[in-house]
Amino acid sequence: MESLNRKATIVFGELLNRLNEGYLKILNEPFMPLTMENIGWDIETPWGNACQFSLCHYYEQNFDLMQDPEMCFLVIDNRGDFKADFDKLKVIPYMFQQANLGIYQDSIIIEDSKLTKFLRRQQKDQTEFANMWLVNIREQGFLNV
Repeated sequence: MESLNRKATIVFGELLNRLNEGYLKILNEPFMPLTMENIGWDIETPWGNACQFSLCHYYEQNFDLMQDPEMCFLVIDNRGDFKADFDKLKVIPYMFQQANLGIYQDSIIIEDSKLTKFLRRQQKDQTEFANMWLVNIREQGFLNV
């Protein structure tokens, strides 16, 4: 199973550090808003218990929020009080959604709060996309807002 590379992990970790009660929304014109939300916890993985997070750009169409894209991640965070120790942060992409194209792809299966299976190729593709997307998020200035 693939996890984010170091550059993407650092960006993800910096976003995690900014969460307020499990939610973060960043407005950064002219780009679409970026949200991060804690959507689950206590998922058993081979690397320890994980939380689930959604990361999403979105826009509104006909009064509906459209994900462009949304990705979900399993996060095993062993950083403790030193939030810059990104070597102790493991981030695993597992869902990709692009609403305007009707795309929804899960690459792992969670049963009874336990990671049980994953689709190797799809999960690898999601990780490659997330690595690129998170670097773009940094380059677009979302961490400076």
